[in-house]
Amino acid sequence: MVVERHPGTSIHPRVSSLTARTMEIFRSAGIEEEIRREEPPFPREFGIMFVESLAGQLFDNLMEDMSAYFTDASPVEGNGIAQDLLEPVLRAQAEQAGVDLRYNTELIEFETDEDGVSAIIRDRISGETRSVRAKYMVGADGSKSGTRTQLGIGQHGEGTLFHLISVVFDADIHELFRRQNAHMCFFANDIVSGTLVLYPGTFRRPHLYRLDVIYDPEEETIDDYPEERCIALFRAAIGLPDIPVTVKKILTWEMAGRVADRFQEGRIFLVGDSARVQPPSGGLGGNTGIAEAQNLAWKLASVLRREAGSDLLATYDVERRPIADYTVDQVVMLSQQCEHEGSDGITVSTLDVNMGYRYQDGAFVPEADVQNLPIMQSPELWTGQPGTRAAHIVLERDGRTISSLDLFSSRFVLLVGPDGQNWIETAQHVRDTLHLPMDMYQIGGHKADFSNPGNDFLDAYGITSTGAVIVRPDGYIGWRKPVAEGNKEEMEQVLTNALATILFR
Repeated sequence: MVVERHPGTSIHPRVSSLTARTMEIFRSAGIEEEIRREEPPFPREFGIMFVESLAGQLFDNLMEDMSAYFTDASPVEGNGIAQDLLEPVLRAQAEQAGVDLRYNTELIEFETDEDGVSAIIRDRISGETRSVRAKYMVGADGSKSGTRTQLGIGQHGEGTLFHLISVVFDADIHELFRRQNAHMCFFANDIVSGTLVLYPGTFRRPHLYRLDVIYDPEEETIDDYPEERCIALFRAAIGLPDIPVTVKKILTWEMAGRVADRFQEGRIFLVGDSARVQPPSGGLGGNTGIAEAQNLAWKLASVLRREAGSDLLATYDVERRPIADYTVDQVVMLSQQCEHEGSDGITVSTLDVNMGYRYQDGAFVPEADVQNLPIMQSPELWTGQPGTRAAHIVLERDGRTISSLDLFSSRFVLLVGPDGQNWIETAQHVRDTLHLPMDMYQIGGHKADFSNPGNDFLDAYGITSTGAVIVRPDGYIGWRKPVAEGNKEEMEQVLTNALATILFR
């Protein structure tokens, strides 16, 4: 059951870009094509202008780092769909899967015990309340999370950076952005300074823009920004005093960098902005939240299906909170560099932050000598280390080409080298003994399930022709054995121990 206090899906175009990694996640859920139908991919190059006004003097033009959206490390490209267009796609998928979506419904109170969570929810239209009982609860209730507050979970980090007035406009100024191949500008003149953002979504709405200006909430409120003032500020930012403008929405928001002190309290979990808040620089906030949700989802599913011990759920915090700390620190630094240094100080790779991280501990079998490994690097530099994203390589069967990532969805997957047939036979017995859904594929060799035209599978996953790798349902490496050792009974014990370790059985 999903409880949402708003009357329907989002009407505001927040989260206006999905990285290649996020599109991989949606691809594994079978909805990549639906998203692409809603919004075609955006251009491979986007600029960030530093200007007096959009039509005025250009001080600098920085080509934004788009590596998280377009990379050879992935079989898919990023997408410029915004949240108000994305959510109906997700809603349809959820309803088709049997999810009980309760809009216009709010959570009133909750309490936990050893066996589950009890909650009271209220229909905001009828006022009717009802009791709900569940084994677990996920708080995805935003930066001011009431769930986090009631649980007494504190936050740490940089804190508040700015308070902003945000105004969404409809105006025909696309040509001014197109000249500089830009989607965003920082502007400063005698009247106003701030940022002006072109929303992706040009397929549906070619003239939608957002103006952000800093304000002091101790000196002003949103009431001090009536429509007439906002239009005047927008025209000053553009540098064209007579251009027709329509105000769509005026709201306030806080740019901040904060991470919850823990992502789990008993049977309750925090995801998205309730778990960590970060500046919009790099467009990674919503993408990070989706990665958090995926990490938690497969673990909840495994525990509820009794495929895993309940201690598996503790690895959600163990894996994701250090990544949140690192990501927020990097994005805060990126935001401050953009604001104060222009194009000179940009050193943060959005690709590394979004796709190239390594879990340091959690639901995997660690290898020795990992102390010197970085927490993040280019995803192409990882070679199958447990706790890292499984690499994309090109596979082929019956003349059809696919990505290795297409093999990973909701089940564990065992990949073996060209001479790893013994692992397949062993895994079939282990799978039946543990009652664990698991797929098995031999890459290359005489009895191959898939050929590997580039001959890069073994190097990409760090094994020999007799080695094996276990990939978790979220596409992360859970275990590997570079070289097969021992007889079948010993191999069976090794594989059983590996799965038992990953699943806390």
